[in-house]
Amino acid sequence: MKHPSRIIATGLLALTLHASAQSGLRMPNPLDTLNPAERRLLSTQADQFFNAVKPAVNTAAQSTVNVTFRGKRIALGTAISEDGEILSKWSEVAAASQHLVIITADGSQHAAIVTGVYPEHDLAIIKTDAKLTPVQWAKQAAPELGDFIALANPAGEAEGLGVVSVKPRSLRERDKAYLGVMMDFTVAGEGGIPLTRVMPDSGAFKAGLKDGDVVVAIDDRKINGAMEMRNLLQRLVPGSEIKVRYRRGDAEHNAMVHLGSRADNDSIRRVPQARMSKMQRMGAIPSKVRENFPSVIQSDMAIEPNDAGGPVVDLEGRVIGVSIARGSRIKTFIIPTTTVLDVLATKPEPYRPGMVTELNQQLAGNNQVTRRSTPNARNRRVLPESDDDPMGRVRKHLREIERNHDSTEESLRAIEDALRRMGELEQRSQR
Repeated sequence: MKHPSRIIATGLLALTLHASAQSGLRMPNPLDTLNPAERRLLSTQADQFFNAVKPAVNTAAQSTVNVTFRGKRIALGTAISEDGEILSKWSEVAAASQHLVIITADGSQHAAIVTGVYPEHDLAIIKTDAKLTPVQWAKQAAPELGDFIALANPAGEAEGLGVVSVKPRSLRERDKAYLGVMMDFTVAGEGGIPLTRVMPDSGAFKAGLKDGDVVVAIDDRKINGAMEMRNLLQRLVPGSEIKVRYRRGDAEHNAMVHLGSRADNDSIRRVPQARMSKMQRMGAIPSKVRENFPSVIQSDMAIEPNDAGGPVVDLEGRVIGVSIARGSRIKTFIIPTTTVLDVLATKPEPYRPGMVTELNQQLAGNNQVTRRSTPNARNRRVLPESDDDPMGRVRKHLREIERNHDSTEESLRAIEDALRRMGELEQRSQR
């Protein structure tokens, strides 16, 4: 690889932005500090970086199509059979479902219609008369945390790049594990995470945890931040049991906690829907349908809503899933290959005109919930009005990054491994 510094810089920048999001600080855009020459250099190196991953996406690109309506791309599609069957994102193609035009990798255009729908996964089967090259699914285990992945487009380029940030998990409430605690998100470091409240009748309450206890480890893994603890819990399922090590006063204790289900606990204090929706839109255009998927991989890949439906590959070119939604500025969701194959092994619901109306009602209902959730809420600044010591805030932010050195080192190891693998790919492509 001729420009590894760009990859390392990208990785470090992603880590910094992630850390700033965890600390709750509104940090300035790092690109704003660059002069025109530096911006041009960064742009050139970014182009070289994208070009370096072309060998990885080249094969999958032959099975990728642009799904268009009136000359505008509304989604990507993944060819799943030679006789013209394509998998795409239902909510993005629904409005034009019987008037689609697909554009294949060779540039040819063909009329297409939606013939079937998998509503639970927001997937649609599109049919065209064109002969297609079906995608070759990778049936190995899901990618590991920190692995680089890329979204293919029909032009043989990477439409998006990112790393795996959360392994396959469910976004449905009934599938989410519930510990039953509220954490102090303002604290980060090796001292543990204080619990501001332990919910009555929760697994944590029954195991003996109390308000004010400080969680220092889960299953012998040290916890350095509330976001880290939350992400760890998101990978667990209801009914599982975890060992929580906590500090009360000067003494440390262990407790075995049986996790419940979030869907069974109406008392959970959630972020108001209106505020959550606003947070998701900051710095990104989220997909209309971006929640309640039964199984998704989470990545920091930056895509647009009309990039959903395309094949996602690892650096070896193996198709590890299908892009399904942009969740927020730092979240993109991918349905893993194993789930896609399970879905395709079942029959979709045959398309009927009423499906579009039902989808619109669902989306309208979500918007009503957003408007009703906090009718009198005022917008809150992330930083207070007084900003007398901005450098002090920056120093505090940097200290928090340093305290998260374990996760940073793990990510850097992943970046170094990705550099090695990309170098091998480049060498093979030059032979």
